[in-house]
Amino acid sequence: MTFKLYPNFAYKRDIGPLVYWVLQTSNALIRSLPSSYTDVPQVPLDKPQITLQSLVSLSKLIGKHVDKEHIPKTVLALLQSVIESITASHATFQRLATKKPHPDVENGSASLETFVVALRESALALHGWEILLHPYNLSDYLFSCYPLTKEKLDCMGSEKKKPQQAGPLVGHQRRQVKPGKGKRGRRRKDSEAEKSKATETEEGPPEDVFRKEPLESFGVTLGPDGVTTDYIMAVYDLFRGHFDLRAYLQDVWYEVAYDGLNIAVAGALSNAAIVVAQRSEDKLLAGFSDDKKSYHSVMSTMSSVFRFDAEAEGTEANKGDAHLADAKEMFLVHAYHDLLDFVTDYRKNGNGKPTKRMMKEVKHWNPDFDLRRATMEERLKWRRLYTIHWLYHLVGEFTSRLLVVAAVLHKKVPDSIKAKEAQKEEQRQRLLGLDGFAALIKKLTYEDSDLKNRKQILPHHVFQLQCIVDSLAVTKGWTFDLLKGHVLIEPPDADKFRPMRDVNRFLLDIGDERAGFLKGFVDLRHKLMVEGAGRPATDNYAQIQEILKSARVIYNQFVGKPPIQGDKPQSHTIGPNVLWNYSPFLCGVGLAEALDFQFTSIMHVWEQHQEPVILMHLYNMLLREGYLDKPIDFFESLQQLFASGCFPNGIVPISDYGNVLADSLRLLDNRKRNTGGMLRAPSGSRVAYRLAIAHESFLVLLRDNGWNLFHLSHNEVPLSSLFAKFMIALTTPVYDQDTGKKHLDETILVVRARLALSNEDVLGDRAEEKLLAMADALEELNSMEKQQAKDSAPKVVFKTPNDFSASEWLDLMKVDIMADIDGDRPLCGLNLARLTCHIFDIFQDIEDDLYALGCKGYLDMCGDDGEYDRKIFTRTSARRILFVGAMDVKDEQILRVAARTLAHSAGSLSEYIYWDKLKFGAAERSSPETDGHGETATDASSCTLEEEEKVHMDECEVVKGVVLDNGTVWIRTNDDETTTDASSFTLKRFKEENVHRDECVVIKGVALDDGTVWVRK
Repeated sequence: MTFKLYPNFAYKRDIGPLVYWVLQTSNALIRSLPSSYTDVPQVPLDKPQITLQSLVSLSKLIGKHVDKEHIPKTVLALLQSVIESITASHATFQRLATKKPHPDVENGSASLETFVVALRESALALHGWEILLHPYNLSDYLFSCYPLTKEKLDCMGSEKKKPQQAGPLVGHQRRQVKPGKGKRGRRRKDSEAEKSKATETEEGPPEDVFRKEPLESFGVTLGPDGVTTDYIMAVYDLFRGHFDLRAYLQDVWYEVAYDGLNIAVAGALSNAAIVVAQRSEDKLLAGFSDDKKSYHSVMSTMSSVFRFDAEAEGTEANKGDAHLADAKEMFLVHAYHDLLDFVTDYRKNGNGKPTKRMMKEVKHWNPDFDLRRATMEERLKWRRLYTIHWLYHLVGEFTSRLLVVAAVLHKKVPDSIKAKEAQKEEQRQRLLGLDGFAALIKKLTYEDSDLKNRKQILPHHVFQLQCIVDSLAVTKGWTFDLLKGHVLIEPPDADKFRPMRDVNRFLLDIGDERAGFLKGFVDLRHKLMVEGAGRPATDNYAQIQEILKSARVIYNQFVGKPPIQGDKPQSHTIGPNVLWNYSPFLCGVGLAEALDFQFTSIMHVWEQHQEPVILMHLYNMLLREGYLDKPIDFFESLQQLFASGCFPNGIVPISDYGNVLADSLRLLDNRKRNTGGMLRAPSGSRVAYRLAIAHESFLVLLRDNGWNLFHLSHNEVPLSSLFAKFMIALTTPVYDQDTGKKHLDETILVVRARLALSNEDVLGDRAEEKLLAMADALEELNSMEKQQAKDSAPKVVFKTPNDFSASEWLDLMKVDIMADIDGDRPLCGLNLARLTCHIFDIFQDIEDDLYALGCKGYLDMCGDDGEYDRKIFTRTSARRILFVGAMDVKDEQILRVAARTLAHSAGSLSEYIYWDKLKFGAAERSSPETDGHGETATDASSCTLEEEEKVHMDECEVVKGVVLDNGTVWIRTNDDETTTDASSFTLKRFKEENVHRDECVVIKGVALDDGTVWVRK
C-alpha cells in the first residue's frame, strides 16, 4: 500500500518490472526459436539497461510470437502506467518551456516526446491498442499486484506449470513460423538445432543472467540528455510533494489555532508528513550520485529551470517579480538560507551566542508584529529573525544536554561502567519530540566548511525546518497558497490559542483543578513504594520506579528547565522558555511523544501490577451474575477501551470467570517473558523495555512504526479504527463458484473482523453481509460521486482510494489519531497514572471491608496486621489468588463486598481526561480559504460529554439514518417535515427506491455505534 505517486515516482516504480519482463521474455523466446531464424533483433540481452529502440524491437519480437491473450494483464498495466507517467512529465516540461525556456528543459521535452512515441509503439506491438484507443484504468489491478518481485514476474501466465518450470510463457503460445523455401540442408540444420536444444533441456534450464541484478536496476536509457531529464523530473516531483504536504500541514495548524484541534494531533501528523517527504526523497533520488541528493543541488536545478537567483537571498535580486518570489517560497529557498545564516553566525562566535551584528537584529524580533500591515520584505525579515532566534535556543538546549552526558564520561570509574552510564544518560537527555533534528543542527555548527554543510543538508531537512516555521506563521495568520499567494488573516485571540495551550492542560490539567501528568506519576510511584514496603521484591520493581521518576524530566522540558542553566541564550524581550512558547511544532511533536510515554509507561506498570486486569474480569462477572443491578458507565468504558489487553483475544467471557482470569494472567506473564516487541527507550528515561500487554492505541502504534502509516501491521491495527475499516472496504470480493455467494478475500483484517463479529454472536451469512456492506458502501459512494462528477463536469474523473494523495492518507490517519487523543477512544488522552491509583484504592477499600467483616477467605491470607502476609505475598500476587479463587467458587461474601465497593467508588471516566472536553466523530477540515461549515437542519454537534453547557439526554431525540464519516446523518422526511426511521435506507436503497438527496435532511449530532444519533430538539 502506498499513496498516489507523482509521475516520476510512478515511472521509477514501474519501468523496472516492465523492462525485466521484456528482457526475460525475449531471452526465453529467442532460445525457443530455431537457430536458423534470422529475424531476431541484434540488441544486447544481458544488461539491465536498454535503449528506447531496443525496447520497441523486443516488444515487436514478443508481439509477433505471443498471442494477445497470453500477454500478462500486469504487463499491459505497467506499460499503461509508464505511458501515463511520461506523458504527464512531458506536459510538465512543455509548461516549463513556455516561460523563459531553459536548454535542459527544451532538450528534456524533446526527449520525453520521443519516449512517449516509442512507448506507444511498444504498446501496439504487444497487442495493447485498447489502452491507447480506449483508455481504461488498470491501476486497481496493478495495485493488487504490488509489491512486484522477480518471482511474480517470472510466474506470470505460468500458474499451471510446476514450480521448476515456471517462467515466461513462449512455448505453446508462440505462433507457428511459416515454412519458407529454404536451401537444401535447412531441415538437417533445424534437426540438429532441435537436438541441441533437447540436450540443453536435459542439462537443465539456462542460467539466469539477471539473477544478481535488483529489479530497481532495470530501465531505459534516454540518450545523452537522459540523466539530466530524469533528474529534473525527479526534483520537480519532489518539490510538488513537498508543497502538497506543506499546504496540508498549514491547514492542520489553522485548525489548531482557530478551531481547537489538539496540538498533539498536529504534531503526530507533522511527523508522518516528514516521513512521507523522506521516503519520497529516497525513492525519487535513488540512482543519482550523492552530490545530487543534497538540497543545494535540487534547489540549484529548480532555480536554473525557473530562472531565479537562489543564491541572492537578502539582495535586490528578483525584486518586484511576484512569480519568481513565489517560486522561491515554493521551493523553500528562504528556509534554506535562514538555516545557512544561522550556522554561519553560530560558527563565528563559537560560544553558542549570536554575534554582535546578529544580536542587534534578533533582539528586535517582535512576536506580536502585525503581519497584515507589513510589506513582503518585512514579513520575510520577521520570519528569518524568528528562525535564527529559535535555532539558537534549540542548539543551546541540546548542548546543555550533551554537557550532562559529557560529565558522566569524565567520572573516575571503569570504562565499561562509564560507557553504560553515558548511554543511559544520553537517552535520558533526549530532546522531547525533536532530538534527531536538534542533533543535525548541532552537527552543522561543528563543520568549518560551507561546502560540507551544503552536502549534509538534505531536502527533507529543509522541509522539516519549513514546517517548524510555518507552525508559528500560520498561528499568526500567515499562510502561503500556490494559487492565491500569501494569505493574511487576523491571528486568533490570545485566550483562544497559544502554543502551550494543550501542553499546559496535560501538565496541570484544567486550571489546576485536577492533578496533571506529573502529579499522577508522583502519586503512583509513591503508592507502589508503600504497597511494596517490606514485601518480596517484584520483577522490574527498580525499572518501573525509574520510569515513573522520568516524568519529572519530561515535565521540566516542557516548562523550560534544562539540566544545566546558563548555556542557553536567554531572551530579555520575549520572555523565558522561547523554545516551547514560540514553537507550536515543538509543542505538538513533544506532546505527542509525551502522551505516548505516559500510555506505554503505565501499560508497562499494568504488566507487573495486574490489578487493572483483575478488576475488569471482576466487574464483568459481578454484572453478568447479577451482583450489580445495572452497568456502571465508568467500568463499561474501561472494559471497552482495554478489552484487548485484559481479555484473551479481546473476548469478554460470559462464563467460567475464574479460570478465564487465571488464563489471562498467565498469558500476560508469558508475553512478558517471551515478548519480541520493539525495545522502547522513551525520552527522559534511563531504561528500555518491551511492551507486552496488547493495546489499541493508534498513536502508539504509529510511533512504533516510525510514523509510517504504510508500515502498520494488519495484525495490530485496531479494528475500531477508520483505517482498518477502510482497508476492509478495499478488500477484493470473491465469488464462490459452488454456492454463487460473494465473500471478501481472506486478508488478515477480514479474518480478524470475522472473529470479532463471532464474539458478538454475528455468525455465518450475517457476518459476511456486515463485512460486504462496508465494501458495498464504498463502491456505492464511488458510483454516486462518479455520477455527480459526470452530471456537473463530464471531464472530471473520480479518484479511487488507490489514487489517494499523501495528504488524503494523512487525513484518514488524522481521524484515528484524534479519536486516540481526545475523541471517542481516548486511550492516550487518559491520565492513566491517576486512573491506576484509583484502581489500587478500589482494591484497598474492598480489602478494608473484608477485614472489618472478618471474611475467612481474606483473613486466611493475612498476617497479624490485617494485611496480606508480608513474608509471602506481594499485594498483586495475593490479589490474584484471592479473586481468582473467589470468582471460581463464587464466594458470596467477597463478591458482594466487591460489588458494593464498585458501585460506590466509580466516578466518571471524564474525570481522568487531560482535556476540558472530548470530541466525537470526524471533524471537517477547515482552512483560511474555506470555513468548512455547511448549513444543517439541526446541529447538536456541541453535545459532547464535557461541555460548559450541559445537555441532558432528555433534551435530545434519537433518530436513525445513513450515518456518514463526518458526523452527519441523512434522514428521509415526510410531508409533515418530521424525521422518520430511515435506518433501512442504505445508500443502495436510496438508489433503488429513487430517493433523491433533496428528499432528505442532513443533521448533525453525536453518532453512536448502533447507527443512531442524538440530536438536540
